[in-house]
Amino acid sequence: MQHHCSSTVIGSYELCQDQIIQMKTMKNIKMNVKGVITSTKRQFSMLPIQVLFLIVILSPTYHCFSVRGFAQAATPEGVSGQSLDPSRIYQYSYEAEVELNEADLPQDSKIHTQHADVGVRINAVVELIVRWTNPDNKYDQVIEMRFDGAEVFNVSDKERRDPSFYVTRNSVSLRTVTKPIIFRWSNGYIQEFYVSSEETITSLNIKRGILGFFQIQTQSGDRVEEDLSGKCNVTYDVEGTEVKKVKDISSCVNEEEGFSTMSKVLGVSSDSTSQGLYTMSPDKSHIVYGVNLESHSIRVNVRQEISLYSLGRQKLGLLSIDKIKSITSSTKDEALKSFAKEKRKSGEKYIRASLLSERDVKNCAEGCLDVLQIISDLSKQLSKVNMANISSAQAYITAVRAARQADKDTLMQLLKLKEFKDIQFTIVDILATAQTDASQAALIDFLDFKNKEKEGLVERALTGIAFSSHPSENVLRDLYKLYKGEIASPKVRQTVGLAMGAVLKKFCASAPGNCQREIPKKVTNLIHQGFMESTTEDTQNLYILIARNTGQPEFINKLVNLAEHSKFYLVCHHALTALTVFDTKDFGEEFRDTMNRIYHQNLKKYDNTIRAAAANRLLSNAPTEMDVKNLILSLPDQTSKELSNFIYQRIFDLIKTNHPSKEILQKVLKDNTVSNYWTMANSGMASAFTGYLFSTDDSQVTYGLFMEYTNAGMMRRTASDFTLHSQGHSIALTEAGIVVQGLESLTGSEPDKGEEEYDSMVGMSSIMMGVKLRPLTFFRGYGDMMSLIWQGSSGEPEGVEAMLMLMDYLQHIPMASGLRVKAEVLGAISTKISVAIEFSLWSRTVEITTTNGGAFSIQCRLSLESPIVRASVRHQGDAQSSIDFSVFTDFSSLPPKSCIRISYPDFIFTKSLRKFEKVKGSNKKLLTLSKRKSNNFGRSLPLQPGNSIMCTKITK
Repeated sequence: MQHHCSSTVIGSYELCQDQIIQMKTMKNIKMNVKGVITSTKRQFSMLPIQVLFLIVILSPTYHCFSVRGFAQAATPEGVSGQSLDPSRIYQYSYEAEVELNEADLPQDSKIHTQHADVGVRINAVVELIVRWTNPDNKYDQVIEMRFDGAEVFNVSDKERRDPSFYVTRNSVSLRTVTKPIIFRWSNGYIQEFYVSSEETITSLNIKRGILGFFQIQTQSGDRVEEDLSGKCNVTYDVEGTEVKKVKDISSCVNEEEGFSTMSKVLGVSSDSTSQGLYTMSPDKSHIVYGVNLESHSIRVNVRQEISLYSLGRQKLGLLSIDKIKSITSSTKDEALKSFAKEKRKSGEKYIRASLLSERDVKNCAEGCLDVLQIISDLSKQLSKVNMANISSAQAYITAVRAARQADKDTLMQLLKLKEFKDIQFTIVDILATAQTDASQAALIDFLDFKNKEKEGLVERALTGIAFSSHPSENVLRDLYKLYKGEIASPKVRQTVGLAMGAVLKKFCASAPGNCQREIPKKVTNLIHQGFMESTTEDTQNLYILIARNTGQPEFINKLVNLAEHSKFYLVCHHALTALTVFDTKDFGEEFRDTMNRIYHQNLKKYDNTIRAAAANRLLSNAPTEMDVKNLILSLPDQTSKELSNFIYQRIFDLIKTNHPSKEILQKVLKDNTVSNYWTMANSGMASAFTGYLFSTDDSQVTYGLFMEYTNAGMMRRTASDFTLHSQGHSIALTEAGIVVQGLESLTGSEPDKGEEEYDSMVGMSSIMMGVKLRPLTFFRGYGDMMSLIWQGSSGEPEGVEAMLMLMDYLQHIPMASGLRVKAEVLGAISTKISVAIEFSLWSRTVEITTTNGGAFSIQCRLSLESPIVRASVRHQGDAQSSIDFSVFTDFSSLPPKSCIRISYPDFIFTKSLRKFEKVKGSNKKLLTLSKRKSNNFGRSLPLQPGNSIMCTKITK
């Protein structure tokens, strides 16, 4: 329906009478908090953007303009933008706000109805005056922008009941908000921009937001524009006097700080949108009304219900167009100089500025975390006895955030304080995770690599560095220098090498071309040289593990060569297992040929565990039909029935878990000449089993158990892993392997052929988050074994304990309004993995128990980066549990009997939502907190059927 009204001429325009009334009203109230636009803020906040646009389009308020015209400059064909009348002053009301909240907040939630959003809102009145118009292009003008006051509010509406939640321009950060700016406006683009040299960053960002809002095109098409977000792709859709502007925020290029965990599984999914709608005057010379909605959301991939969003709004409404005496100049330069001359009279100097947003909180201000105070307050939660508890993981996150704000001197003081000596290991974890230049420098200066007595503390620091989420080249340089230098302890030297490999992998993956830089090349050359010079078992194993941690395909040939030709069987096995970190696409034909030669023993004899590892690599990396046929047909002829049974079990485990090799394996098994009683009738204790620990809509965790035995029934190798799957990607959370050899003398049984000369040994290897840790050896040699047996146990359980940051995400978000938001996701685990061995000569039993205790905390946080209003929202998830893995072997009779148990207890998952809002200088604050808990029942995990039978025999 067309809107009819009587009209009045104002300047060059004819306006509706009801529009004039509304303009006068809006001018009087200057868009304060009780104004028309503000009063509808809550309604707008819950409306979809399409509905909001519809309200703007259909509103009769701004649809009765008719052009009376004025003397115009020439209009080059194809240009677009706005063109103001030099004899008029245009006055606009402006409102901008940023709201923070949970992304999926239930509508009936108490916290939703009470202070649903936190954030900040800005109101201002803006005036535009033309200082110059290009005689050849009316869309090329120099404009002075004046500001008639500004008011800032928090969005929770708390100021209605408490005036202390209200901020005016008297704030130090807003002291320059009324100072005008001048800019060149050419074909809809902001070409030049000049501001007072006294501008505060806060008020300058606000003005940038207003200026960016005026930057529009009046012709449809795609553009590249620069505004507060950077250089972005923008699409315009113009229909009549309506202009729709869509900015692709994902395309924006800027220098904003940001990083994320390399793993997609433990990463964060983010989504951003920006859409604006403008109602132009009938001749499209200026904006009558404009609204822009911008949203940013972040979700934790493994638990997408842990999510937050920030919503930004900008609203612009024309208040009046008044006639003034023209102050235009004849040239652009003259206009700028004239303006500058006027301002110099009052002692002001104007400088050129960029449209890009700047951070206003570069150093610690109100709300900064004092790392010394934080550590002091949380020392109990960070203690060793509190490891694997939720409180330790939460305290760890807080301490890391504080450490990232501290300088080197403060961190050195923290490391040296005697009162923190009991938690020094945890402090080292915190500084390693902080990953700032200050924390890295403090660690390297504090740690003594030449003192063997401090090797435990040094190893702890190096382990933390190995798990860095976004290491810098400086970290890699430090590790390289350390490895080349003097290190007193061989254990520390190994750990330095392993950390160097892990850091190289993440640094190379963080940006294209990183691996071609000087330090990464030096590290890879060092590893290649190490392979060439290694002649002993220990040195070969070390460089295999370092190469594994790098994940660089250039080491594949070295590993394949050692797997086939090394004279040390442990080296062969380590080289084969190191190949698991590479993608199938990295392997060529020679890889499959080598795996076939090792398994089928074409050139020489190999240990059964090496042959099993080669068969596993072959089956897991795009095997050919002939590879699978030859492998299956060889099973009946193996001298070790346990080897045949392990391969048989592994084939069906790959099929059950929908491995990429599934299709070719099933195809071969349909061939009766290959798959028949003769080849498939395998028996033994060996097993390869994968099951589900738990599954949700967002993620799944699987557990795998792979066990190899000798023909005499003695356990040879055990490997267990827990793998997290999400968003089409996977990561092994923990992998633990136990190797046993040379224990046949305890039972009087015969060792397998070729293993008669093996030393007695029990050792453990562990991998966490894809990083190989230094292996542990419980004993090696007959003397060590007998000493352990007479003791009855391995003493204190050996293992790994640490605090690790699984998720580490940071992004500074420059909103279109000039306000800024910081997005953080920190997910920490406090873990303790221990292994204990119990021998009993009396009952002739041995039990190996591995306990994986852990607590995790995920904190997803959005906070307003403003010195005026502190506002933040934190969505958090916490849980604590443990996984017990035990192998009990009874060798009182032959063959020995083994029983495996894997279980975890009941645990509770707690999700909480915290919102905070506080005006600087006020002792009043808004704080809300809600919690939801869900119970998860423990269970003993199902394993292969043969294990149940064996456990029954032992318990009888």
